[in-house]
Amino acid sequence: MRRLIIGSCAAILLGGCSTLEGISTIMNFNDHAIPTKIYAGGATKQDMLAIQQPRRVIAARTGFLECLDYQLENKGKKQDFYVGITDAGRVGAYGFIGCELAIKEGYLDAGKASVR
Repeated sequence: MRRLIIGSCAAILLGGCSTLEGISTIMNFNDHAIPTKIYAGGATKQDMLAIQQPRRVIAARTGFLECLDYQLENKGKKQDFYVGITDAGRVGAYGFIGCELAIKEGYLDAGKASVR
């Protein structure tokens, strides 16, 4: 019983750190021009390129045409951010991780447009 309680407390604390990190990331980078444009809806590849050039463009080959790999900067902090572009030239997926991880984790798989 004691192990169960200690294990549960450890899991909550570890999960809390991850949650707090995610909240911190959103608070620091949510007002950056790229996420702001995406949140407004209807963003295109051209919109993204007009705001900032990505570090690199990776052919996704997983249902999305390509992935724009950004490093956002705000208030002296840096954060990876990916933008998945559909074959129609629209933003179909995005999140606060890099393209390589987004592709590896399946966030750019066909039929699974997602936000991470």
